[in-house]
Amino acid sequence: MWDRTKPLSDLTAGDLMTREVVRLPEDTPLRDAARLLLQHQIGGAPVVDREGKCVGVFSSVDVLRLAERRADPTQPVAPALPITCSFQRTHRTRDGNEVTLCTLPPGVCPIQRTRKGPEGEMIECSQPHCVLVDWQMVEPEKLPADAVRRFMTADPVTARPDTPAPALARMMIDAHTHRVVVVDEKRVPVGVVSSTDLLAALAYCGGREEPARA
Repeated sequence: MWDRTKPLSDLTAGDLMTREVVRLPEDTPLRDAARLLLQHQIGGAPVVDREGKCVGVFSSVDVLRLAERRADPTQPVAPALPITCSFQRTHRTRDGNEVTLCTLPPGVCPIQRTRKGPEGEMIECSQPHCVLVDWQMVEPEKLPADAVRRFMTADPVTARPDTPAPALARMMIDAHTHRVVVVDEKRVPVGVVSSTDLLAALAYCGGREEPARA
């Protein structure tokens, strides 16, 4: 965790970045890359070549672009998505509590969790009032088996670990992106700074919480 006593202008990419980076080799099949994003519940990851250098970024936006290209314009427009997940089922336990169960098979949805109770184990929805965005509902098995390099966004936005936080924010705004890949001198990814990381820094860095008012 970065030092919250520092002013925002003194923070760097090295301070804010997530160091546990999911790297996608450029020959990774698209369906496997989509599975990795789902498993790690992330919106994107750097794509690397055989030498480990960052050559692109694969994100949920790329999946949506693929879905748009494959859409048949001669077919009628699909109906609006439901405001709640159609795989949810309300269940009342023996002790009178009401829970929301998931009817999908275990491991299919990233927000499932196992609930243990007097009736045994049940698959419960951990966020029953949320609906996954379109790309998270894509079935990976139906995606092409082509290498992810064919679908990635090339020329990714990258920065060195010593890049100041304000510069990172400007890079995201100028490139209309939500993440910057932090690379070393050999362009090997060493971390990722997301827009959420910058918002957290803005919210907590260098300030003191105001005392609660009566």
